[in-house]
Amino acid sequence: MSWSRPGGLSGYSILWAGQILSVSAARMVNFGFGVWLFLRTHSALDLSLMTGAAFVATMLCSPLAGAAVDRLPRRLTIAVGDAGTVVVLGSLLALFAFHGVQAWELFLANTLIGVLVAFEVPAYSATISLMVAKEDLSRANALRTIADSVQNVVAPTLGAIALQCLGIDVVVLIAVLAGAVAVGTVFLVRIPQPDRAAACATGWWHGALLGFRYITARPGLVGLQMTFFVVSMLSVMGWQVLTPMVLLRSGNDELAAGLVQTVGAFGGVVGGVVMLLRPPPVRPVRSVLFAVLAYYSLGRIMLGMGDGMFWWAASWFCSWVCMPFLRGNLDAIWQVKVDPAMQGRVFGARQVVDNLALPLALAVVGPLADNVLEPGMRPGGALLEVFGSVVPGGPGGGMALVFFGTGVLGVVVGLCGFFVKVVRDVDTDLPDHDALPDLVTSHA
Repeated sequence: MSWSRPGGLSGYSILWAGQILSVSAARMVNFGFGVWLFLRTHSALDLSLMTGAAFVATMLCSPLAGAAVDRLPRRLTIAVGDAGTVVVLGSLLALFAFHGVQAWELFLANTLIGVLVAFEVPAYSATISLMVAKEDLSRANALRTIADSVQNVVAPTLGAIALQCLGIDVVVLIAVLAGAVAVGTVFLVRIPQPDRAAACATGWWHGALLGFRYITARPGLVGLQMTFFVVSMLSVMGWQVLTPMVLLRSGNDELAAGLVQTVGAFGGVVGGVVMLLRPPPVRPVRSVLFAVLAYYSLGRIMLGMGDGMFWWAASWFCSWVCMPFLRGNLDAIWQVKVDPAMQGRVFGARQVVDNLALPLALAVVGPLADNVLEPGMRPGGALLEVFGSVVPGGPGGGMALVFFGTGVLGVVVGLCGFFVKVVRDVDTDLPDHDALPDLVTSHA
């Protein structure tokens, strides 16, 4: 009997299993590289530059990567991304084994991995809408958020244990093997292929810009993208100051800082499981906006107002619980509305805009917290007189005020989404792209 590759949600689950293994191992490697580099250079700047190299590479390559996703077989783009990461990490493993690794080689490796991520993320997102029925898209995207949460729960802990007991070279070897498994799962499942004729008929640069033009020609997608650009920027501000705030308020208790992060990521697993068990929402954009309101009120405002491990962990847990409902339903809207033959280019364009939120947020929150908010929330500070009744002052008070302030702004953004028709009704006013049977020409 001939073996038939599974498709649909079951086939996607196999692909997801390989990805969660690969992503968790990659997270362990990132953690290990950070520790390894800092212990040798004692430079926080080097650590930031290594992370920034990957980020900038992803952002700059995303438009062309999106064009490539629509021009090439989907299976190939995912497999090449995973296999490329295996090659990069395998090269580092060889360097560790024979003559050691220099800091610049880690920078180069991280940059190359950032380029590969630019291809992997839009390819993976675009493939979901081809494999999974429209009514299952929210669940499939919930699985993606569970993968993100799981790697944040287990990877740093396992990475620390492996780094101490086995060494950085063994951590890299584990990631290489996990990446190889992920490559194998890509060939185990049935991946439908949209018609690539239109994408191949245009030039690379024209194709790279076409994703932006597709979005700007649809006011609903523009409103959705801009709303969640602001949501992302406010969210990044909180991510950046969480650990220093907890450290300052807990007397530099590193265990407390790690525990808050772990409890929060576990909330993402809980939220993803709940989303999997619930039927898909009738109006997904409203589910997204309600998730935004809950995210910022419970996971930001309450965190800024709270004082103590219970409040911090509970609020961070609530913020992570909301993420699958926010991200899962948001991605499902884009997957339903965008032509599958255009999704690589559109999702590449989205990736550029989304990634712009991070440097803008970091450029604002660091100087603001250090130079204005922290001094202002110390005893005798002007800001403590205004906000001291709702946000505890003292060390870390300025960073707590970041949470409170971004939480209030986030709630305002969520409410504006309900009042702005082009955002509130994008899921009904913008027609679904339901021509998938006509677009699929083969199963690569």
